[in-house]
Amino acid sequence: MLAYAILFFLAADPSRAAADALYQSGRYREAALAYIELLRQAPDDTDLLEGAGRCLVGLGAPDRAIPFFERELALRPLSLAAARSLSEALLETGRFEEAHKLLTRIIASDPSDISSWARLGTLLYRNGYYPAALAAFNHTLAPGSGLEAGAVRNGIEVLRAISLVETGSLDEAALALPALLARPDNSTNLDLLLSHVRLLYESGHYDEALKQSDRALVAGPANAAVHFWRARLFQQNDEIARAVAEAERSRELAPSSPAPRGLLVRLYQKAGRAEDASREASWLREHESAHGPEPR
Repeated sequence: MLAYAILFFLAADPSRAAADALYQSGRYREAALAYIELLRQAPDDTDLLEGAGRCLVGLGAPDRAIPFFERELALRPLSLAAARSLSEALLETGRFEEAHKLLTRIIASDPSDISSWARLGTLLYRNGYYPAALAAFNHTLAPGSGLEAGAVRNGIEVLRAISLVETGSLDEAALALPALLARPDNSTNLDLLLSHVRLLYESGHYDEALKQSDRALVAGPANAAVHFWRARLFQQNDEIARAVAEAERSRELAPSSPAPRGLLVRLYQKAGRAEDASREASWLREHESAHGPEPR
């Protein structure tokens, strides 16, 4: 009976069935073209709009998916599923205010929507709102939330641990970070490694922080933040020559960043290099005049 029903469906609507089959098999480009062609005949078909948008997201083009999801939501304004699809695309394209507004609406309508809590936390994290991000991640990972072990949960746990460091929750971060770094999938996660270095530095465990910075250096030898933190650690150990070398490498890798230059002013002064310190201080004054002071 089921086989007969499937055959009847395929005969009645072969193009839609073909588009769905292409999508399910991961052939997103062909599926997108099929959905878009079908939309020429039925421009207000919400399932086709959803399918076309999903394919474009799968192709790594969330910006092109947004008009399809916006049209779908306009046709089904009460649909949380349509709102979720649009929020995902907005998140991926960095449209913070729109994504935040939509995710807040979804969560208000369905507080049990863990995927939307996770997206909200990610959105807030990416924009530096760490306390609010941490609250969203805590909700996502709460006992009974239903978020099973796997890549998605691991990713949320990583962002939460980094947020703990950013918000100064060092005791809790000290429990979370080593366990996360012990997982093979996270062992070379540079953001996680640098957060651990910062945690150890701010906790006064300088020797251990330096060891962790060695791991970070292997994971990201051309990362400016790695060399910046190593410079601070060598400065703490009063190894000024090595600190200068690391800070200069950080400046080289991120020439528009004031952080390594501010550190170099202090290091050059301590090394007796007054002219070099003056040059960096002049750059910092010009930068602040053009861009305003750096946030504390």
